[in-house]
Amino acid sequence: MLAAVGVSAGTLSLAGCTTDLGTDDSDDGAAGDDGSEVEDDEPKSSDEHDDEANSSTGDGGDTATDDGDEHADDLEDEGDETDELAANGEAAALIESAEAELDAAGDEFDTAFEETDDPMDDGSHEVETRPIDAHLDAAADDLSAARADASAEQRETIEALEGVVEFFRDFVAVFSALGDAMDEFERWEQYLEVDRWDDAASAAEQAIDYNDDAIERLTITRSTFDEIDAEALDGIDEVDRVEMEASLEKISGLLEMFDVLFTGSGQMAAAMEPFVDGIDALEEDRFDAASSAFSASSDGFEEAYRTFDEGEDDVPVSFQSDLIEMTCQMDALEDATEYYALGAEAFGNGEYERGQSYFAEGESAAERCDHDEITLSLH
Repeated sequence: MLAAVGVSAGTLSLAGCTTDLGTDDSDDGAAGDDGSEVEDDEPKSSDEHDDEANSSTGDGGDTATDDGDEHADDLEDEGDETDELAANGEAAALIESAEAELDAAGDEFDTAFEETDDPMDDGSHEVETRPIDAHLDAAADDLSAARADASAEQRETIEALEGVVEFFRDFVAVFSALGDAMDEFERWEQYLEVDRWDDAASAAEQAIDYNDDAIERLTITRSTFDEIDAEALDGIDEVDRVEMEASLEKISGLLEMFDVLFTGSGQMAAAMEPFVDGIDALEEDRFDAASSAFSASSDGFEEAYRTFDEGEDDVPVSFQSDLIEMTCQMDALEDATEYYALGAEAFGNGEYERGQSYFAEGESAAERCDHDEITLSLH
């Protein structure tokens, strides 16, 4: 670049000299004092100087201007390049900031997962999503600001990270619906404790509806995940696509578990209504009505038993022991209420000793499994 500047300056100086020289007042071929012709010392005409100047540049005197334009263009290109590098650097810093925010959002998701690890425990099931939302909003703002000055490669990364933000937002919607479902399931437990069976059955139905909503939102989340450009995320340590996919599988297993749990729990609570009716009828010596009510209760417990039994193989291993316990309970209660129906029928036929034997069999069946949710008692 310095060599080009030197040539251009020298050429401009030469052009200036030829312009200033011009010609004197004497004619071509004038004689000297002694009358001899001056051959070599006469000043050359301006045209001849121009020709020499042109021949020295080799391009009719235009080189100086062309070289100056090229130099100015080079400087302008260098300036543009510097500005572009600075802009790309700012975009890179914003992208890095967005990656950090997404990393923090991922940590919050891990915490949320821990809160849903055991739906059968006695702790709170509330899923807190506000910290996740805050990090996602910050990441989205950084990516939006970076887009204006980003290079083509950086834009690909930005688009991929924007997909990750959208993925997490969809995931938050899944957790929101799941949180609503768990709130209803907690109400189901509270109603069971005070023998409000109808209310418990309604709470379970509402939990099922919320869980279905979570399943639909999970389908949307999967679609968002599939659309993310995996190659554009290569080398970004803060975003682990493998872990994202693992999270999808984990929450899918949880929602399957809840679907079985909520459905079976609702069926169990519903089966208690005819059982209570059977007790009332038995105390009033309406034995046929008691037998019919106990049979209806047995059918309800059988339905719950099938729900839990068929779901054992479809839920994560960590929840199978809970379902196995629930399956045992429903099987025991089905048998118990069937014995009660037979006992009430025997009473109705005047076979009191036989009826008492059936009721004793029923109480033994009800105690077959170590369960806490429902205790059947004829007293």
